Amino acid sequence: MPAYNFKKEFAPMILSGRKPHTIRRRRKNPTKVGDMLYLYTGMRTKACEKIAETPCTRVQPVVIWPNQYEIYFILDSGPVLLTAKESIDLAIADGFSNVADFFDFFGGTYGDPERFLVELDDFEIIYWDPAGICPPALKGIPPNLKADLGGE
Repeated sequence: MPAYNFKKEFAPMILSGRKPHTIRRRRKNPTKVGDMLYLYTGMRTKACEKIAETPCTRVQPVVIWPNQYEIYFILDSGPVLLTAKESIDLAIADGFSNVADFFDFFGGTYGDPERFLVELDDFEIIYWDPAGICPPALKGIPPNLKADLGGE
């Protein structure tokens, strides 16, 4: 039962389908395809709210080099460097305004300021199907009524 916490500003992006994944450190018990993901804001606070629950559709290991503006997908055949356009698309899909903000966030949050080059190599992208997002308020409502209420 992987639960993920998000900043409140990401909730509308998740519910609208604009943010179809999250990039996180690999867990001790890694998320697997098919796991039900529980997405929240304000976890461990009185303001905790469930955004949605949805099955994991893909897990992509990734290495981020914030100082070099490089992202590598780790495939069975080896690391593959994303193009500049692919990096920009990933950053925007992750909820950032631009790729510079993406690299600043990851470098500032997880990097070591004492080192010139920072390699963030224990991360993965957890994907879900944006069409499969079920906001808690719509859970259990028949599909023919969900459309009238802003759901599927």
